[in-house]
Amino acid sequence: MAGNHIGTQIKTLRLSRNITQEEFASRINVAKSTVAAYENGSRLPSYDVLVRIADLFHVTTDNLLGRSSVYVMDVSGLTAKQRNSIQDVVTTYKEYNRLYRAHSSGDVDAIYDGK
Repeated sequence: MAGNHIGTQIKTLRLSRNITQEEFASRINVAKSTVAAYENGSRLPSYDVLVRIADLFHVTTDNLLGRSSVYVMDVSGLTAKQRNSIQDVVTTYKEYNRLYRAHSSGDVDAIYDGK
């Protein structure tokens, strides 16, 4: 059920930022009981509320809806060196995945061509 995914996403994002249901409710302008209903899957947020939630957590609405595995990380509190380190890890991981897929499919040319 889509509601369960949205609720799970909301709860995971909220807890990862150490935000209480009450504080979260205040930030998105709904009642605390509404947040609880979102999180347990008994109620779905309206489009407007969904957008407010996405904006608050710096994720896409598609991510909240389970249509994307893309995660947007708020790095505004990090130093340039920390942001660069994260970017290096992501770049290395992408290259590792590319090489793994090429190796798994037997596409040796892709390994050497960097495609």
